[in-house]
Amino acid sequence: MPKAAPFVPKPAIEKLPLAVRKDIRDNYEAEKEDFETAISELLGSPFHVNINAGEVWAYNSDSGTSAGGLLKRLAIYIGGIRLIADLHLFTSYVEGFIEALKWYIEKFGDEGKTHFNEAVTQSELTLNANELGDKAETIDADVKDGVFRILFNHTKLGYNQSYLRDYLLKAVESVPRAGFSIVAKNSIEEHYNSEIEDVTTEIGEILAIPDVVLDPNFEANYEALGAVNKDTDWHQNFGKATFAYFNDGLKYQLERQGFKGDEMLQEGFAEVVTSKTFQIRIVKKTKNDATLETVVEDGTVYIQMTAQKWWYNVSDGGSGLIDLL
Repeated sequence: MPKAAPFVPKPAIEKLPLAVRKDIRDNYEAEKEDFETAISELLGSPFHVNINAGEVWAYNSDSGTSAGGLLKRLAIYIGGIRLIADLHLFTSYVEGFIEALKWYIEKFGDEGKTHFNEAVTQSELTLNANELGDKAETIDADVKDGVFRILFNHTKLGYNQSYLRDYLLKAVESVPRAGFSIVAKNSIEEHYNSEIEDVTTEIGEILAIPDVVLDPNFEANYEALGAVNKDTDWHQNFGKATFAYFNDGLKYQLERQGFKGDEMLQEGFAEVVTSKTFQIRIVKKTKNDATLETVVEDGTVYIQMTAQKWWYNVSDGGSGLIDLL
């Protein structure tokens, strides 16, 4: 099978027809400043929209599409069915970006703003044909040289302008940065930090150790998981999985093994686990290739697993602890 020819961008139209230029002026440029103001207010810093109309319009094949409009969506109802006619091309793409950005900031808050601004260092939005050519999705996005790019399939200009949410998030996350991804941070905040205090109190009561420490070991585990996983799907459940090891595993196992109300067991635990600490730890190998194991080292209890078995059998977290004391 012959290899597909690489995608070659169309040359920009040096001088657009007068009707197209008027349409862009009336339906896009007249609103551009308002768009930039709206985006700037969302991000808390100046932001600019910079679309090369000649480059984009080179891909237009629909004589009924409004250029400035390719940039307003018009909702049409026919026989009770809602159809979307992308009559205002440039405006619709920018509006789609703003809708996605609002969703992103509502979900991720100030942390999201910080991540976005650190990724999009040029504080600029543009619109380009996707260099993947025929393999490109209808709409996509990336960040290139600090500029946020909305990308369209070269045969589908004006399609799906309002479907940018997931692509905006993916574009921001794909920019290398130190520390946690915004999705992992959100998971920690929503599914771990918001609930772990109550679980710590409950485990402290079971062991009669009010200052017991539950150490999620987030940084080391995040690095270990990232080293073996090409995809980042696990980010969205990172906090939830860590919480489950303590709540669904450790707390359950301590109750099951009879620590609650048993002074002998509580004293035995205190004598051995001098740090009063439980830690979740990813290791390269477990004994006998166990999915999950409990070990005591230097006065600390480790609930450990390999990266490949992360979030497996969480209810076994802390199993066999009584035999290690």
